[in-house]
Amino acid sequence: MAGPHDVAIIGTGFSGIAAATALRKEGVRDFVLFERSDDIGGTWLVNRYPGAEVDLESHIYSFSFEPHDWTRTHADWRELLAYLQGVARKWGLYERTLLSTGVADVSWDESSRTWTIRDEAGRQHGPFKAVISAVGFLNTPLVPPFMRGETVFEGDLCHTSTWRDELSLEGKAVGVLGTGSSAVQVVTEAERQGSSVKVFQIEPNWLLPKGARDFTPAERRWNKLKPVYYFRRYRLYLDYDLRQYNASHARVDGRVNKKRLAAARDYLHQEMGDRPELERLLTPDFSVEARRTVISDTYYRSLRSPKVQLVPHAVADVTPSGVVDATGEKHDLDIIVLATGFDAANFISTYRTTGEDGIVLREQWEGGADAFLGVMTPNFPNFFMIFGPNTSGIPLVTYYEAQARFAAKQVRRLASGQVSKITVKTWLHDLYNRRLQRRLGKTVWGEVANYFQGTSGKVVSQWPYSPTSYLLGLRLARWFGTDAE
Repeated sequence: MAGPHDVAIIGTGFSGIAAATALRKEGVRDFVLFERSDDIGGTWLVNRYPGAEVDLESHIYSFSFEPHDWTRTHADWRELLAYLQGVARKWGLYERTLLSTGVADVSWDESSRTWTIRDEAGRQHGPFKAVISAVGFLNTPLVPPFMRGETVFEGDLCHTSTWRDELSLEGKAVGVLGTGSSAVQVVTEAERQGSSVKVFQIEPNWLLPKGARDFTPAERRWNKLKPVYYFRRYRLYLDYDLRQYNASHARVDGRVNKKRLAAARDYLHQEMGDRPELERLLTPDFSVEARRTVISDTYYRSLRSPKVQLVPHAVADVTPSGVVDATGEKHDLDIIVLATGFDAANFISTYRTTGEDGIVLREQWEGGADAFLGVMTPNFPNFFMIFGPNTSGIPLVTYYEAQARFAAKQVRRLASGQVSKITVKTWLHDLYNRRLQRRLGKTVWGEVANYFQGTSGKVVSQWPYSPTSYLLGLRLARWFGTDAE
């Protein structure tokens, strides 16, 4: 009878590909990737709504070991998806991936010290010596209760993360619910293509310009030179590292936070100074960074269009011909776009994870998820996370690669037979999270309700230090953070 596989990877977006390539680099080749969609790509496979593109610069929002001839400073979803699938093909990941295989249940067996996976069709997979969860936390769409399932609306209704290729905004009366990052991108395209656009805003967000543009032919030629490419990447990394040092971007008394607030106010006044009522409606009453700051060159410009109306109210109900807002006013629409974000506070929410002594992860995390450096949590041996609790920082892909290296080095020990069980040190996990929460308490992230928080109000997603401090902490954790048997 064949022995257990070395490792299962759940998810094939940036973090899943990072995990698989890290395993390959460590000499671990017996792994299986599980993907619930019909292709590799994760976020950039499903988020294909009009205008979808990344907020980070292409050079830094990519793998350090796979440079690319980017066409834009900020790549759109098509270029990012092609990039990810190209990396997957280069590293032979398609042959190891079970597509259209969503994971329903992951269970630990103490007697064999292995994990078993049950997919959504009820099939069993495994056993596996380890599991790497690479599903992130932006994967469960938030949809208003009255818009779930079948509705009376006779037009098209779609969340940005479930966009259908056949949908078109051309000549349509478009309603956009939300004012976050995906919403501003949709509004820009809706203004360009649609006959009219109504933006339903519960609260405004702080907004800064992106500076997105196509690279010139000369820039692309220079970028093909590795020293130039990596210099630009390192310069971006250094800028983000300094920006987040001592949480300067997330404290009201931080130099970076003050600078960004002034820049956001100036940008709003520059774009809307001659439209005082719009400027008032678009001015948040919370600190900059208390919610995710939106980055866009085009949103304010779109709102100035005679085709676009900002409705400063929530949608309260849906009708056959459109929606009713919170004041009772009816709005006729051809298409409703839900740019309402994700249930981001519930990590690993797409499948059930059962660890030692029958402990269920979602129950252990009730009120707010926590983990040691986001990669391991007590009672779940040989279980590693990428983009886990409190690891949301910029640049994201740098975090993914570091977490993948950590997991791959631990899996190598399991694969070689040196050990059969690796757990996080509980006392260290608890000490780390107490100090982390004290630090987070000094930031603006707990100021207002946002997706950074769990149901108890605990900040569960954000990292309150610089990326370099995280990389150093994770390197030390390889030696001092775990127990092995």
